[in-house]
Amino acid sequence: MFPTFVRRLAQSAKEPLTKRVPLTVANNPYKARKVWPPDFKELTHQQQLRFEKKYKRRITLASRSPRWEKGVKYAQLITIAAALVWLLFYSEFEWWGQKYKPSEELRKHANNLFGVLDPEKRYERRKDAPEVNPSKTPESK
Repeated sequence: MFPTFVRRLAQSAKEPLTKRVPLTVANNPYKARKVWPPDFKELTHQQQLRFEKKYKRRITLASRSPRWEKGVKYAQLITIAAALVWLLFYSEFEWWGQKYKPSEELRKHANNLFGVLDPEKRYERRKDAPEVNPSKTPESK
């Protein structure tokens, strides 16, 4: 493996690097198979329609950005959810001729994440929770 590597390093390149570096239309080794854009005057109506469909499809595929679309959808969802929460818990408005005002208790629960972070109940323990300091049992010898 090592002798092959040394031998390949010692060989000269097939083309000089200076000839390959400035790629232009004239010296591009990768020639296009078809002329683009095609001359539409030489094509039939059906071929023109086919090219237009292909071009439109490629443009839409190239312009798609799934991550951006997903982010926009999440932003819309968060905005709508926040607007509904604000509307139901904090705003006062008239609904079909009746005034709507959320109760203070509802606002208090909404402020404390529905009782989870309520300062009055912060240190309460659930009935099924284990003891904080269980009594130590003597170890058997």
